[in-house]
Amino acid sequence: MSMTFIPHLVQAYAQRLRKALWSQFGRKLLLACILLLLIQGLYTNTIPIANRATMLSDCPVQDHKDLCVHQSVDMTLLQEQCGYALFSVGNCQDRFYESIITTKDFLEDVSKHTNVMLVQGVDIGQAVDKFVQTRSRWLIDLMDSRGYERLTSFADAERRALHEELDRLQHRCDNFFYGSLHFHGFGSRWHTMTLALAYSLYHDMTLFINNEHALFIPITSCTRADMDRSFASHPPVTSIKELNDSTINFSTPLEVDMLASLGNRTIILPQYESKGHYWWRAMLTYYAVRPNYKLRELVRRSSKALLPCIAVHVRHSDKIKEADLFDLADYMAQAAQLRTTSEASNIYLMTDDERVIESSKHYSPDFNFHYMDMMRSNQGWQKEIDAGLSRDSQEEMFLIDLYSAVRCQQSVVTYSSNIGRLIAELSYALRNTEPDVVSLDEVWKMDP
Repeated sequence: MSMTFIPHLVQAYAQRLRKALWSQFGRKLLLACILLLLIQGLYTNTIPIANRATMLSDCPVQDHKDLCVHQSVDMTLLQEQCGYALFSVGNCQDRFYESIITTKDFLEDVSKHTNVMLVQGVDIGQAVDKFVQTRSRWLIDLMDSRGYERLTSFADAERRALHEELDRLQHRCDNFFYGSLHFHGFGSRWHTMTLALAYSLYHDMTLFINNEHALFIPITSCTRADMDRSFASHPPVTSIKELNDSTINFSTPLEVDMLASLGNRTIILPQYESKGHYWWRAMLTYYAVRPNYKLRELVRRSSKALLPCIAVHVRHSDKIKEADLFDLADYMAQAAQLRTTSEASNIYLMTDDERVIESSKHYSPDFNFHYMDMMRSNQGWQKEIDAGLSRDSQEEMFLIDLYSAVRCQQSVVTYSSNIGRLIAELSYALRNTEPDVVSLDEVWKMDP
């Protein structure tokens, strides 16, 4: 036999062997692959939803590439809003996604698999509030996400640890830190509640406030009956000077703002000292004044802020008793500097002085001013109440104004004002990064 023929013979036998093996193994492999795809299909499928080239303006997923749609979602409605393309659909628990569209009944199921949830449904605000009340790491978007509630969480280990501690204490209902809030200025009132929250955290207690606000997500699910039972078993300490690590319950006969003068206003849990008091106060302030569904709806209907924008807070009226006043020109000089980095020409103007509104017209067309249509007496909130404006209406307008200002990416304020500090702190919490804020007078401080 020719030696040149042997390789050809070997090659022929090899080809026959491969065919024989493929006929057995190949069929099994193909069946295994099909079975794997079927199993995966029980968890995640793909359906046509949206083509990014033809995405509709009311589609809630415009900026998300890695998206899962929960099987409970109304697919017909989603297709009407978004058009067509392929996205994962299933229980959305097979891996971590950039964002997930779900319904209110499956928030808990999918929340561990994303940092962004878009919740579909009608009249879902209360259900979303209830979910977030005990899972405070989730922030609800102030503005309407095209008919969906948008929830965001941050991959920040220290912030998550703080929220876990807040959720544990504020819903444990075993021992309490109790007080009432004063009826002074709005900013001072809510900073006082934040200080009380810092004290309750430090002493491992549930904060219970007598007069919580109807437009905020409640800071605790514990009831007065829970507190009364605890006080009956362990009568509360009533002096801040006697409050220590062994104290089980505390109740102040004074309004809790007295803690600022009687106690330590810079109190902070040791594990967060490296983050600083600015971060600490910002996170606690936002927890204390999280907008509920009623306030979110008010802001969505009434906010005049247009993005991108620079918020300018000009506080006059009774502030002259506490700090120097600045003209709008002083604020606008700083706004012009901020614009060099952001190119924002929209100014959201928050002020209690109608003359400031009038003077804003001198800056057109370089800047576009936006502001609330509201009473500005320049005499302070108490004078307006005396003139017949209800406290509730006044507070409602103020909150819309405040959260409109917080939407802006940059701000010019005075830190001598509680409101100026509130704008900075809420901006910090909502974006999880130190905000771009200029103060015309003081540096940021904890007061109260």
